[in-house]
Amino acid sequence: MRVSGLRPALAAIAGIGVLLTGIAVALCLTGNHVSSRGVAAAITFAVMAGYIGTGLFAWSRRPSNPTGAIMTAVGFAYFLSALTSSNDDLVFTIGLLLANVFLIVSLHMVLAFPTGHLATRGLRRLVAIAYAASILLQLGFMLVTPDPCPECSPSTPDNLFAVTDNATTSDIVLIVASVVATGILAASATVLVRRWRAATKPARRALGPVLFTGLALLAALTALFAIQAVDSSGPVVDAAGIPAMLAFAALPFAFLAGLLRNRWSRAGAVGELVERLGVERASLTETLADAMGDPTLRLAYWLPEPERFVDGTGRTVAVPGADDPARAATMVERDGERIGALVHDRSLCEEPELVSAVAAAAALAMANERLEAELRARLEDLSESRARLIETGLAERRRLERDLHDGAQQRLVALSLQVHVARAKLTSDPEAAGAILDRARDELRLALEELRELARGIHPAVLTDRGLGAAIAGLASRFPLPVQVLSTPLARLPTAVEAAAYFVVAESLANMAKHAGASHATVRVARQNGIALVEVHDDGCGGASFDAGSGLKGLADRLAGLDGRLEVVSPPGEGTTVRARIPCESS
Repeated sequence: MRVSGLRPALAAIAGIGVLLTGIAVALCLTGNHVSSRGVAAAITFAVMAGYIGTGLFAWSRRPSNPTGAIMTAVGFAYFLSALTSSNDDLVFTIGLLLANVFLIVSLHMVLAFPTGHLATRGLRRLVAIAYAASILLQLGFMLVTPDPCPECSPSTPDNLFAVTDNATTSDIVLIVASVVATGILAASATVLVRRWRAATKPARRALGPVLFTGLALLAALTALFAIQAVDSSGPVVDAAGIPAMLAFAALPFAFLAGLLRNRWSRAGAVGELVERLGVERASLTETLADAMGDPTLRLAYWLPEPERFVDGTGRTVAVPGADDPARAATMVERDGERIGALVHDRSLCEEPELVSAVAAAAALAMANERLEAELRARLEDLSESRARLIETGLAERRRLERDLHDGAQQRLVALSLQVHVARAKLTSDPEAAGAILDRARDELRLALEELRELARGIHPAVLTDRGLGAAIAGLASRFPLPVQVLSTPLARLPTAVEAAAYFVVAESLANMAKHAGASHATVRVARQNGIALVEVHDDGCGGASFDAGSGLKGLADRLAGLDGRLEVVSPPGEGTTVRARIPCESS
């Protein structure tokens, strides 16, 4: 339900609650069979007002959490039990049948707290059994017991569901009901104890008041049902019911106390946080963890250009998503700009005001620390890039050595032998010597071509002699597919920038030929605001990435050495765009 439509709905529910509370109090005050009418009316008013009022307050504060709605339902369910105060036989009978439903709804609320949802199938089955048992066993008791309260006033209305009067069967039903109720209560208490033991420190802070009050209610009800199994009425049962009623009546106030404690804790924590951030230079993580009461809290800093989160050392970190059951991330923003994230225990999501207040108070300090984290991240990237460049350089050196040994070097060795043989035959057989020298000339030409090809891979001569535009035009002319050069800078760029831009184009076109299945490519190089922008686009199959073994990682490392950045946009089926930005000082 939207907030705009929630307020009128809650106001209507509050009005209905006031009306039903008034009716319930009137029934208690006018019931001929009700002993201590004033006490009964006061208890009814306190319980209904407490549950409905607290439930509506919680519902308005956290509309997405059903806890407030369930708590409100407890108050309305208690109205059903108040119908037993009526002097009318039918109303009395309906109230008697539904007299225990409010206890099951309160059990539902405690088991679903703090999320408002029954988290497992076992819990849902347990609560469903409790609802069914509370009505069916009560109905069985009413069928064989015309007078459910023999010690009550003679003016007690008739039980309209009674079909026989069998004391033995009535006792058996009561014993079965006590055994079933005790089993349900024991299972519920086990769930609550396990939940407390498994909870983290922030979760225990949220669970504490309601959980311990709920355990007290379960213990009191267990004792009550055990006594009822032995003696269904009398002063002992009445005395045993007092602790259960007190614990039940205290539940909404325990919830309210938890909310107020969290609010006071939040105010104190945030106030102390602001003060500490202003005068201390302690660990920001420790300071925020103390404020939120979560020692597991961690900070992640947002780097907008690479679009990733890093920790304080500059290493990339992953923040938890909405499907993570244990951890959550709250974004920290300043003036509309994302600064980072608080990674914390998911139970703190039940205190959104605390988390939001801490995030807002910490924004400035995190903005300052983000600069340090960004510097460390750049140093980390640069260190990794240099290590990869060294490995790549060694591999290229071995490749060049191998190519020279297997290619030009072998040809030059053969050429030396041919010249030696030609010299020996120069006097005795001039024609044979001439033929040998012709073959030697061909070998020399092939060796020169291979050396030029190797030199072009290292640093093309045209790039040095005529600049980036001519070098890219040469690449485009030799490429087997159409390549349109849209623009290149008219003025020369720094040598290192030109070399990096050239190899971005060369590697991108090579990847296009090998993997893209493209029919056309465009190349654009421009100088804008101190940045050399290189962009190569093809109309191929897309799907390129840094992890695909296409050489893009090597390009990124080469650019990182110049403080440049490489971006690859390659949605499947929509072609690939390789974009490089290289800092370039104005000439």
